[in-house]
This record gives sequence, C-alpha cells and structure tokens, in this order.
Amino acid sequence: MKRGHFIAALFLVALPVHADKSFVVHLSAPACQSLTPAAVGGPMPPAGILALRWLGTTNFELDYQGQVILLDTYYDRGPRMRPIGFVPSDVKRANAIFVGHAHFDHMSDAAQVAIQTGASVIGAPTVTDTAISLGLPPAQAVTARGGEVMHYKGFTVEAILAQHSTLAPEILAAFQNAIKVTAGAPTSDVVAAEAAIMKRGTWDPKVITEGTIAYLFTFDNGFRLIFRNSAGPITDAERAVVGRIGGRTDVAIVAYMGQYLAERQMAATLPIVQLYHPRLYIPSHHDALAGLFMDMGLEPLFAGIRDQMPGTSYLSPLYREAVCLDVRKAARKN
Repeated sequence: MKRGHFIAALFLVALPVHADKSFVVHLSAPACQSLTPAAVGGPMPPAGILALRWLGTTNFELDYQGQVILLDTYYDRGPRMRPIGFVPSDVKRANAIFVGHAHFDHMSDAAQVAIQTGASVIGAPTVTDTAISLGLPPAQAVTARGGEVMHYKGFTVEAILAQHSTLAPEILAAFQNAIKVTAGAPTSDVVAAEAAIMKRGTWDPKVITEGTIAYLFTFDNGFRLIFRNSAGPITDAERAVVGRIGGRTDVAIVAYMGQYLAERQMAATLPIVQLYHPRLYIPSHHDALAGLFMDMGLEPLFAGIRDQMPGTSYLSPLYREAVCLDVRKAARKN
C-alpha cells in the first residue's frame, strides 16, 4: 500500500460512527424559535414537527398536532431555585400531564395546572392519589401501573413500570450538610416556602418500586421517545418493552441526578440510556435542587455516550429553548 493510501486508511478507521441527527431540524417556524412554551400561550409547531422544551428539573413540554403534553409539573420551585421564566398560574393550555413519580419535585403543580387547563393527570397510584388530595377532580386522574396504552392524535403513550433511584442515607446527609455549609442556612421565610412546596408531593416508600413510571411515546410512523424521570435500576418491564420494539428509540430523556458524583451517577444513568439505545439523548434533572442536590456537570456523561455509544448523539437545551424534531424520520429498522 502506498504511503498516502495508508494514511488515508488510518483516518477512515479512526473516524467515529456519527449518529443520524437529520430528524433534529432547524426551522424558522415561530414554535422553533420562540422561548415561550405553548402551555403559556406560545406558538404550536407545523404539521409533522414535534417541539420539545425543557422546563427545568424533569419538566418537559411536547407540542404536536395541536396538542400540548406536559411531562412532570414542578414550576413553582421555591426562592432559591433558578427561575424557569413562568409560574404555574401562567399555564393555560395542556391536554395531558404525565408524571413519572410523586415526589414534590416532579408533581407539586400538577393538580393546579390540570384544574386550570382541564388536562388529565396520568401516573402511578401515589401520583393520582396525591393529586386528588390537592384538589384534582377524580375524573381528571388516570392511574397507571404499567402496561397501559393511551391514544392521542398521531401517537400513543405506553406506561412502563420503572424504579426510582436510591441513595444511602449517610451519603445523602453528608452531601446535604456540605451544601448547607457552603451555601449558608436558608432564612425562615425560605424554609417555610420550600416546606409548602414539598407538601404537594409524597414520601410514600411505594414511590421507589411501585410508583415510578416511564412513558414510551410512539408516533404513527414508528418514531419513539422514552421519558424516564429517575435513574433507578432497570426493571424487567423495561427490558421486555425494549425487546418488543426492536432495541432502539429515537429520543431518550433520562434523569442524571441523585448520586452527587459524576462517576456514581454515570453508573446509574448510562445503562438506562444504553438500554433504550436512542439516536438522541436529552438529559434531565441535572440542574440544582436547592438544599438537596448540586448542579451536575454533563461532560462525563456525554463523553461516556460518545465513547461507548457511537450511534447516539446528545443535546442539552436551556430552559424553554425549543428542540424541533421531524418525527416523520424514524430510525431505520435493522
């Protein structure tokens, strides 16, 4: 082999396998440019386009075919949190609210938003029971235990029994004490405000093994998006679903929070991303939770995906930024 050909061959071997990101589209459509969520009056995307927005923690908005779907609902996050740009009373439009589990930082505003919009609240019994106790009309509560399939215009949503992450109490206490020492103790007014928010969720231990639901969105042409709002152990139900759908999704939203250190959190989050094998990974729950968790740097996780999952890309939008996806471009079947 000639020297030039040999060098060219080396470069060809060294090049990574790039993920197909053609379904992430950059459109001039107002819904793809605006920072205003459709839930608070912003524009809807054109036909065939799914507009996705991260609204802090594990809150997301999915806009498609004239429908506004909310994933988790924790907007009034307290005085020590970074603002997301609107408050719960601003939300006037939603068709459904899918809640991953019933801790306060995932559902504290679900009942209020559902009452304002008429949306259904979908979640495990701990979710719907808590929402009803906060004033949600029972007719708007849809209880899911895993296996249910709900139908919407242009897509279905399948509930999958997942599992919440766990953290040793001594580790939790040590890090929270360190956060308190570093940030300083909150004032009594702040403590009261945060306590009121926490009461709009539950600490029922059933949340861990019975009360955490992942949601698989399957669009009419086979485009798939998975939402998993806690990085607990992978369940048999998840493995069964992944096997049934052929071992791949197009988009995976998986939580990256709970273990404090990147190495420990990667050990929890990366296997879930690998299980769902998406073309695009979007992180969640990596922003700080005042007094409980610190901001988690995404670089180690993204590097792990780059090195171990060459067919998967990653994208971390800022609060309220639209990511527009052409769902007509589903992953090619193997």
